[in-house]
Parts: sequence; structure tokens; C-alpha cells
Amino acid sequence: MAATDELRALWGVVVKNWRIFLSYKVWFASDIAFGLFFVGQALLIGIGLTGERNSQALQNITGYSDYVAFAVLGFMVLSFGLTFMGGFVWSVVDELYAGTLEYNFASPMNRLTFFLGNVLLRIVMNGIYLVFYMLIFKLIFNIQLNFVNFAKALPILLLGSIGMIGFGLAAAGIVLYLRDPGPFINILEMLIFALSGAMYPVSILPKGLQILAKALPYAPTTDAIRKIVAFGYSQSSGEISYLVFISSVYAFIGYITYKWSEKQARTVGLKSY
Repeated sequence: MAATDELRALWGVVVKNWRIFLSYKVWFASDIAFGLFFVGQALLIGIGLTGERNSQALQNITGYSDYVAFAVLGFMVLSFGLTFMGGFVWSVVDELYAGTLEYNFASPMNRLTFFLGNVLLRIVMNGIYLVFYMLIFKLIFNIQLNFVNFAKALPILLLGSIGMIGFGLAAAGIVLYLRDPGPFINILEMLIFALSGAMYPVSILPKGLQILAKALPYAPTTDAIRKIVAFGYSQSSGEISYLVFISSVYAFIGYITYKWSEKQARTVGLKSY
């Protein structure tokens, strides 16, 4: 297909998802509430464990004394990363449930166009949520962040998203094989949450889990962004270099895994419900 045809197909997938989103209006309220509850819970955990919002121990480990600021940055990376993983996986699952996956895959639309169309709306909505969250967090929690460094860290979030896209593609490929992908998705999402470093520094985990967390693209992205916001680019070269490496690895793994998975699924037939 020509570039204009791919863009038209991309737009069609986005419009379809927008109409689905509008048909479930409670999703907007639940998405907003999730972010507020996450940060509120982080504040309560910080106060409950340390007796105060600021922790010297946390500052010694991460450079952040304010647990809320630490958790907000972690939540942003986690929600952004799950956009790709969840979007790619559920785009396959939803089509499987509807029995239309084979029709989508038989169309001349590029596969990446199909997947990006399913996550593009989520990315836009996450951006809107992010602006809203920053205003609310500043008003309610009086969060103290260097917003100049925060803006500078956004390209690093995009860099980390390359690895997250690769991870999402690999997960979507695995789902093609599973008759009941629900448990797999739930376990995977819980694993990502536990190893993302969103609520606590990865360095407090047992050594084996630290290695596993560093082997996924989420914790390295979170670490790099936190380091840049706190100290700037000059002191974050190590984290950025590792993020470039791990994102490149997952981009390759995701592409190879998904292409192989779809080829095998076509051999035995795409499963539908």
C-alpha cells in the first residue's frame, strides 16, 4: 500500500477505537481515578512507612527525598509503557473475541499500522491525562519537580517506548497461540508492575529480581527519567546508554518473535472464539 493508503488505514483504526471509547464513557472517569488513587496510595505508603512524606533513606538510594515525586514519575512511565503492551495484546484479543482477526490480517494494511492504530488513541489520551495529573498533583500534593528537566526527559520516554513496543509485539505474538489469553495477560501486567520500579527503587529487590527488572525495558526507562529530572543529562549518560541498548534489543526481539508467531499461527489457523 502507498503511504497515503497506510495513513488512511491508520486513521480508520483510530476512529474505530475512538467510537468504542465513547461508547464506554465510564472508561474516562476510571482512567483519571486510577492515576489519582495511585499517587494517593503512594503518599499513604510513604507516610505509613517513614512517618513523613520525605525520606532521607529514599534520597540516599534514589536522589529523591519526596516519595510522591518519586512515585509520580514511576507512574507516568508505567502507564505509558502499559499503553503499548496492553494496546498490542488487547487489539489481538478483542479481534479474537469478535472473530475478525483473520479479516484484519488478510487486509493489505501493514501489521504495524494495525497495532499503532490501536494504541495511538491511548497515547493521545495519556498525554491529556498527564497534563491533568501534573496540575492536580501540584494543587493537591504540592509536588516539587524540576519541570524544565521533566520536559527534557520526554525524549527519553520516547526512546524507552521503542523497547516497550518491542515487548508489546512479542506479547501479542504469544497471545496468538493461547486459547485463553486472560491469565497470561494478567500475570504479565502484574510482573511489569512489580518490576517497573514505579512504587519503589529496583535496588531494594533481591538480586535475581533486580536482574530481571533490568532485563525489561520499563525499569531502565524509569531510572533514566528519574535521573534526568533530578540531575540532568550530564549525570545520566550511563542510564541513557543502557536504555538505548535494551530498547534496541527488544525492538529486534519483538519484531522477530511476532513475525515468527504469526507465521506459525497462519500454518495452524488463527484461533477465534
